[in-house]
Amino acid sequence: MSDGIKIIHPNERSTATAQTSGMKREAAISPELTGSQTIWVGLVTTPAGVSAGWHHHGDCESAIYVVSGRARFRWGKNGEHVAEVSAGDFLSVPPNEIHHEEALGNEDFVMIVARGCAHTVTVNVKEPQT
Repeated sequence: MSDGIKIIHPNERSTATAQTSGMKREAAISPELTGSQTIWVGLVTTPAGVSAGWHHHGDCESAIYVVSGRARFRWGKNGEHVAEVSAGDFLSVPPNEIHHEEALGNEDFVMIVARGCAHTVTVNVKEPQT
């Protein structure tokens, strides 16, 4: 059942969603804000020079679009995989993939995150041994 298209203005995004240290998640499309049933979309910001906590998103597949800034992503057993990303890049994150990002340079790292599940699933974990 739908009331039609919903517009979520910047001041209507919600931080009352799962959070990870070093980053700020703002839900835009979620069951609470729009009644979505199969997706979650939000804006995520990691301040310049900050390394976010290690986490995964359970059984949810995630798609990321980098809006601005640069970051180093680490993932895999003991965080052995490393890649740098910047504005215009897309990332595909499989379910249960433990990862974290570190904002590089003097600019905040900003991304749009979409998940193939309606409720935000964020599982914060201890840093893998490297």
